[in-house]
Amino acid sequence: MIKKSYTREDSKYKPSIMMVISYPDVRLKKEMESLQKNGYNVKVIMWERGWPFPHDPQIPVKSLKINADPGHIKSLFYFPIWWSFLVIELFRSQWDVIHAVNFDTYLFSLITARMKNKPIIYDIFDFYGDVLPGFLRNIVVTMDKSLLPYSNALILADDSRIKQIGGKIHQNIHTINNSPLEHFFTGTNPDFDENKFVVFVGGKIVEQRSLDMLITVVREIKDIKLIIRGHCGEPEYKQRLLRLGGESENVDIYLDGVAYDEIIKGTLGADLTIALYDPNIPNNKYASPNKLFEAMASKIPIIVNKNTSMADIVKNENCGIVIPYGDEDALKNAILVIKNNPDLKKRLGNNGRIAYENKYNWSIMENRLLEIYHQVLDNEFNAEMG
Repeated sequence: MIKKSYTREDSKYKPSIMMVISYPDVRLKKEMESLQKNGYNVKVIMWERGWPFPHDPQIPVKSLKINADPGHIKSLFYFPIWWSFLVIELFRSQWDVIHAVNFDTYLFSLITARMKNKPIIYDIFDFYGDVLPGFLRNIVVTMDKSLLPYSNALILADDSRIKQIGGKIHQNIHTINNSPLEHFFTGTNPDFDENKFVVFVGGKIVEQRSLDMLITVVREIKDIKLIIRGHCGEPEYKQRLLRLGGESENVDIYLDGVAYDEIIKGTLGADLTIALYDPNIPNNKYASPNKLFEAMASKIPIIVNKNTSMADIVKNENCGIVIPYGDEDALKNAILVIKNNPDLKKRLGNNGRIAYENKYNWSIMENRLLEIYHQVLDNEFNAEMG
């Protein structure tokens, strides 16, 4: 049975958690609000990159406001500013444990935690080394793998990432999937257009996710509508998508960032969603994106590509169709199969919903998160009592 909050001899004691991240992220929002409502005093240090990050106003957020897209190589030049900001704020603040997201916060958070003799939890949303080019990849991967065992607990977004980090090289590994909160999916599903089959794609938009190919495919299909809502930080690709969308009567596209509840609303009102990730990028092989679990919770099928961990989940749960990456004909055929077979669409959607309720509901993930904190803080308290 999970305790509601960690306590010391003083029952009014509320452990203070400093969560640090270099970009706004829905996963962090869920984690910090779960901890806050379960009796922890949560604070956040963030590099705020310009897109919406609505959160509980009771949670104080210290933000570095320099707009530099995380996926762009130019953002690397701003990291010395970010690290300086991070270290200063960590030393100025009072906290009992650091919750560091990804390697670009973990290194300096680890140093600070050791200097203050405090525990640190390392939460890997993305294994940064595997998204970097050339020599940088080798350097960061080596540093990350060598330093991650020094955290008091390691959190991964998918079981498959254990292989990505080199096996069970940490003594205390936990998985918290990118599951959405249940309350977003209660009530009646909105309909964008009752007379058309709606495909919705929302979230971060980058070139390797093949939305230009999707637009090209969709405009060749009758009685279908494609809605794209998200943030694209690649100027040339953004203009290409806007041009392609503007030339297509059945495409509705907006790329300047939207709030998360708009993404959920779009998914709930759709018949199908799509998540294509280039498997030649090492990190994508282990991607377990929000949109997969949002599709499950929304009871709609999803199309994903082979050679990814999400393809394994889709196949195991029978909640969508798996295609080769970059195959335009396969994408078109998969859309048509679901569009033209309402019974199949319903069956795949129901399968996804059952999997969400039984395996991937956020309440399950929240309990795991609380267990991690109880363990880490109990161990710390016992060490202090020595």
